[in-house]
Amino acid sequence: ELKEEFTRMLTANNPHAPRNIVRYSFKEGVYKPVSYVDQMAIHFSLNGNMILKDSDEGRRQSIRLSTEAEKAPVETSAVASEEAEVKDEESIEDTQAAGEEEAEESGAAEVSEAAEGEEPHPPRVKDQKLANQFNFIERASRTLNNPMRERACQSEPTPRKNFSATANQWEIYDAYVEELQKIERSKEKEKPKAQVAKREEEKKKGRKLTSLESQSDDIAKITKAAKIMERMVNQNTFEDIAEDFKYFEDASDEYRDQQGTLLPLWKFQYDKTKRLAVTAISWNPKYKDLFAVGYGSYDFMKQGHGMLLLYTMKNPSFPEYVFSSESGIMCLDFHNDHPYLVAVGFYDGSVAIYNLKKTTSQPSYKSSANSGKHTEPVWQVR
Repeated sequence: ELKEEFTRMLTANNPHAPRNIVRYSFKEGVYKPVSYVDQMAIHFSLNGNMILKDSDEGRRQSIRLSTEAEKAPVETSAVASEEAEVKDEESIEDTQAAGEEEAEESGAAEVSEAAEGEEPHPPRVKDQKLANQFNFIERASRTLNNPMRERACQSEPTPRKNFSATANQWEIYDAYVEELQKIERSKEKEKPKAQVAKREEEKKKGRKLTSLESQSDDIAKITKAAKIMERMVNQNTFEDIAEDFKYFEDASDEYRDQQGTLLPLWKFQYDKTKRLAVTAISWNPKYKDLFAVGYGSYDFMKQGHGMLLLYTMKNPSFPEYVFSSESGIMCLDFHNDHPYLVAVGFYDGSVAIYNLKKTTSQPSYKSSANSGKHTEPVWQVR
């Protein structure tokens, strides 16, 4: 199956472009098929109203704006100043021929004549800048500089232009901000005295919180998406192992008297179960990739807590479910008709049933020595 090839050719042709277009040729007087068809598919088109500054229309608009802003006295004063400059140049040429004294007198007379027809310059009005119609940016076309973390969402991030962004990013951002505001309001309502009392009670009971109990509401909302992403990453990481699991075949097995080959594939481990022994394993009857592992101890002098972990071959790096117990687990089994129910037998004689559909880490049903049952280890459940 791995050697089978599926060929697919990718072309730049538009599959929706017509291939049988016929047009009338006035030169030949007959209908002729069009050999070339445009394959370009336009997904988005926008006609803008931006005008180049150096174009004819741009010059006309700038001249019209400048003429409207300036007043008539400004134009007459500009003409008078140009005449005065011309007369000044003529007076300089006369001074070179007639002498310095005559030049000073004639230059002063010409300047006074020009000053008589000249009016004071009013303040020049600054040219009005043309408005750029492309400065408008809607919210859906902006992205966030800061990452979507809890600290980053508390302060309003600085947006920047990115027209490839989508509105979904802003929906996610709004959801984060709304959730943070909800958490802040809940913290204000809680009294600090109640929190201290609750911590003291938990210390007295000595009950350890598992990962499922410590998950907050905001993280629980994205656990499904994070689990899918984690499985995708592990699938790419352990791609060779998955192919060996499905397709591995050793040709030399024919010469080993049907003994076959033992090929180790996965190794499932969890940090909190390093000092515990694996006491029970059971495969799920419905989900063939899911199996449960019970942890405890067979030594009477070294009894402590136990753990129930459920692993899947889709994610060998981390267990799918984690349950902690005060006593070590000795045996376990899945229900045939209801594969989400797991029966567990403990070293202290207790029997419990865990429901995988519920998010709590505590068993749904449990019988212990306090209810008049036996205190011997449970070696088998069904």
